[in-house]
Amino acid sequence: MDDVDEDDATEAVEKKKRKSGIPTGNAGEYFVMGELLRRGYDAQLADRNTKGYDVLVGHPTDKELRKVQIKSVRSQPWYVKRNDFLPDAVAKVTIYVLIGKEKADMPVRYFITKNADLAHRVKQPPKWKERNSNNAFMNIKWIELRSQDRRTMEDGSDETRVASSSQIPGAAIRRASI
Repeated sequence: MDDVDEDDATEAVEKKKRKSGIPTGNAGEYFVMGELLRRGYDAQLADRNTKGYDVLVGHPTDKELRKVQIKSVRSQPWYVKRNDFLPDAVAKVTIYVLIGKEKADMPVRYFITKNADLAHRVKQPPKWKERNSNNAFMNIKWIELRSQDRRTMEDGSDETRVASSSQIPGAAIRRASI
C-alpha cells in the first residue's frame, strides 16, 4: 500500500508553502451540497468559519437537520484536528472529499464516515507531538479500508460509504450515513 509516512507528512508541511485551502474547501462543500440536493435531501451551507460543521442536512420530513463536517483536499493526506476524534466528538459525521488536481482529469471521490470509525487511524508525527499540537493527519488508504469493510444497507443501518462522482447512480448517500 502507498501510505504517507509520518516523517514525509511532517516534511511536506514544514518545507512546502501550501496554497490557500479556501478554494479547495469551498469546492468540496459545494460538491457535497450539489450531491445532497440532487438526491432530495434538504441541505444548507453553514456560514463561513462556523465551528464544528459545514453543512446542515436532513430529509424534508425530518424535524431537525444534522450537522456534517466536510474535509476537502486536492491530494492526500487530510490534515485534521485530534480534538475531532476525542470521545465527545466521535459521533460526528465527516465527509472526506478528494477533489483532485485543478485540471480535473480524475473524478471527485468522497467518503462518508463517523469520526469514531477512524479515530484509531489519526496519526501525529513525533515532531508535532513535541510541540503539543492538535494537528494530525489521515491517509486516504485508511479511509478506503474502512469503507471497504462496511457497506450502506438499504434497511437504514449505520454504515460508512465511499463513492466517486463517476459512480454516482450506484453510490447513493443513504439517510443512515448522514
